[in-house]
Amino acid sequence: MEKKTYGFIGATLIIFFFLPVTHAQSDLESARTSVVKVTTSFSVRNPNSGRMERRLGTGTGFCWQESMYVVTALHVVAGVNEITVHNSSGSSSVASIVKVLLEADLALLKLNSNLGLIPLNLEPVNPNLGNHYTIWGFPHAVFKMQDNEIRLSRSLEANPILDHLINGDKLKYELEKQKYPSPNVNILKIASIIQPGQSGAPLLTSDGKVVGVADGGLRGGTALLNWAMPAATYVPRLSSSSDPIPSTVSIQSSLFNSSTTILADDMLADSDEEFEEHETDYDYYQILASAESENTIHMNGHYITRTWTASFNDIISTLSMEEVDEIMEVLEDFDVNMDDTFYDIYEDYDSGATISIPYGEQFDAADGWFYTCNADQSLCYYVLPYESDNFEEANYQAIEIFNNFLESGDWDTQGDYDDDETEYDEDEEEATYSFTRLAANEGDYRVLQYTADIIGSGLLVGILVYDESEMDYNDYRKQFLHFLLALEMRDFAKY
Repeated sequence: MEKKTYGFIGATLIIFFFLPVTHAQSDLESARTSVVKVTTSFSVRNPNSGRMERRLGTGTGFCWQESMYVVTALHVVAGVNEITVHNSSGSSSVASIVKVLLEADLALLKLNSNLGLIPLNLEPVNPNLGNHYTIWGFPHAVFKMQDNEIRLSRSLEANPILDHLINGDKLKYELEKQKYPSPNVNILKIASIIQPGQSGAPLLTSDGKVVGVADGGLRGGTALLNWAMPAATYVPRLSSSSDPIPSTVSIQSSLFNSSTTILADDMLADSDEEFEEHETDYDYYQILASAESENTIHMNGHYITRTWTASFNDIISTLSMEEVDEIMEVLEDFDVNMDDTFYDIYEDYDSGATISIPYGEQFDAADGWFYTCNADQSLCYYVLPYESDNFEEANYQAIEIFNNFLESGDWDTQGDYDDDETEYDEDEEEATYSFTRLAANEGDYRVLQYTADIIGSGLLVGILVYDESEMDYNDYRKQFLHFLLALEMRDFAKY
């Protein structure tokens, strides 16, 4: 039997992300006390089932101008039933929206009770210097504030705007219909991963001044392309804004999993009064923490977290025509329809890697790998995100991991593999390795496809092992494509 190998173009999926950040007063450490967690309760229609669900949402905000006022991202609080603000010491206050700036997706909240917050100062920033800042925030289901280093990425434009990042007509139409944020809004491109729940978080200088408000992210495949709103440009305009306050939940609430469902489908009460009566049975903190735990896979102190789910058609609808044509050509060769497939997306917050898996499958962890296999073990998918010390070390590890995997099985290491590919750019600190190996034993039709992506010190390895002799069967071909698409959508946060 002739042995074949298959490849696939990386997809570009555009979706929004919810984010939070924090920093304050006269220095970076004290600024954190001015950062708050924003929690919400709201009803939304599930884009997959079409049925209503009651959800808990999370975001981040920071105190501005007066102790009773908090700035956050508008998409975090638009159209929700209830808003609660929590300070770093655990105290909380109900809040309401008093001003919005649609252009920049910003909201100004007023607290019902004083939490002793100290306002933060704003500082202008050049979007193309590539400087490093700190983001204080509350990732989804995490109630202890975390800080991360954020790097701005350079742009070809002197003043980059959101429209330059949006490639999908569907998303442009949805944003225009929603009326925020504006495609023409100025943005700060962020070269780091921002976690769900960090929408509205401040990007802080070393002396605690706010240069940006974390707002959202686009997906390139499964990767994040994050941005923030330049704080000094837009936050001061909140005070005098007369923009109408949206009465419906933002579309971003359906596109991203920075929310947790607490009542779904027929469990959802017919009225807010019925829900509020039933709502007292729920401990929000416990629900959010449980959801995070259920979606996290641990391995030797390393973990990845499932953050969102996307359908094949969601991906296709936001691709360029060229990319769609290439994907459809491969699917036609296989004579397989993927319209009914979905993908769960996991994120590694240390390296910034994003990893997808066929919806309904479950990652396990063993022998240094996150992995999943089909029922008869004839199709297995292994993945490993890894943070090295530097770019050189990451490249060394990519080859070592490949050789170690070959040694663990019966693979032909003596053949002439002309389709091996290596791309290496030392100046940009980017590299990609793609190797294929066949089984060593006669009558064994297994094929191994190895890929390793490196950006800076971050390394993301993916391996697919499949049985070529099963490719004549339609069900197996579709299952193989489902796994292959998942493998090829792996990526890093873009910049």
